[in-house]
Amino acid sequence: MTAVSRTIAERYALLEKLGGDGTAVLWRGEDGREGRPVAIKELPLPALDEPTRAAAVERLKRDTAAVVDHPSVVPVHDVVVADGTPFIVMDLVDARTLEDLASSGPLPPRLTAEIGKQVLGALAAAHAAGVVHGDVRPANILVSADGTARLTGFGIAQALDPTGSPAFLAPERIAGHEGTPHSDLWSLGVTLLSATEGANPFRRENVAATLYAVVNDQPVFSRTYGTLADVLRGLLAKAPHARMLPDHAIPMLALAANGAETPVPVLPSPQRPATGIGTPSTAATLAGAAGILFGFYLLGDAMMIHGAYALFDVHWPPILLGRLGIILAGIGAVIGGGVLFVRVRPGQVLATVSASLAMICVVLLNVAEWGGFGEAPQPGLTLDILVLALALVLTIAVWFVPARRTAVG
Repeated sequence: MTAVSRTIAERYALLEKLGGDGTAVLWRGEDGREGRPVAIKELPLPALDEPTRAAAVERLKRDTAAVVDHPSVVPVHDVVVADGTPFIVMDLVDARTLEDLASSGPLPPRLTAEIGKQVLGALAAAHAAGVVHGDVRPANILVSADGTARLTGFGIAQALDPTGSPAFLAPERIAGHEGTPHSDLWSLGVTLLSATEGANPFRRENVAATLYAVVNDQPVFSRTYGTLADVLRGLLAKAPHARMLPDHAIPMLALAANGAETPVPVLPSPQRPATGIGTPSTAATLAGAAGILFGFYLLGDAMMIHGAYALFDVHWPPILLGRLGIILAGIGAVIGGGVLFVRVRPGQVLATVSASLAMICVVLLNVAEWGGFGEAPQPGLTLDILVLALALVLTIAVWFVPARRTAVG
């Protein structure tokens, strides 16, 4: 705070400089005529020619004179001009700005919801009176120690800075449209999300990137959940007429402020695809068990009948490839059966490939070792024929397993 002694309009004394945000300077003052404390906002105008400056001041007087009767609106008593600079005289409120409160870190969701409920009520009253705020942002929201929130700054942006604050602008305003009640709702959504998340979700390294983010990016909700998150998503719909209206949002914010919101977990859908995790179906369980048993049977046949344990004792390629292939087929069938318990589609593919490889290798080994499946009985011929039959059945049967699983819960 800076102590100063200065009188404007021969009535209002500027006593202390309370702060400023680059676009305005706030003073603690006194109304010399009525002897009451007031807050006075000084609005240094940019370098404008005299007609433009006069028009801006007249619009400021007209817009700020609109009466918004609501306890969450800071009343404006007067607008005066001193040395070409406009001053807005308002009630003096013992409070901090929301911007100041949030500067030390994210605010609790319940507090943010309470502030949002009060400010949204003020906006609803203003809109009903035909008044658009045009610059809803943390610096224009005052929060007292008891949690009372008040909205200030009506008409200032519309009169002096139509572009507003880029990170809080609604997408349609970036496209060149005038401010509307819907654009106020967007700005409030950004303001409240900034408070709970600890940073503005659209602010980037420069103005152009910020404007692009507002139009194209979806805000991230990492700390904001439940009813409050539902309201903010509703306020931040890109299309103006898709935004949640106050008569719907205010009751929801009241619930959130009372702690009615709870974290919403991501629930599984009633039926999930095969790649999801859930309870295996009966068909998947039977097919998986069959695949595992077939794999072990195939490995036993490979070792006992075809001597696959002596894999590298022979150098004739057909036998070497046959033995190697039948071992891989057995291992693949065991793994494929196990996969069927967890993920149906990959299990079906692996079991089919393994069974097909087993059939090819059994035929190859019979031809290479014994000359074929002739009438002369060969050792283990019955076991090999059983391998072929089981492999064929398994190849077909696994595809009758439903590709969807029973969800948990």
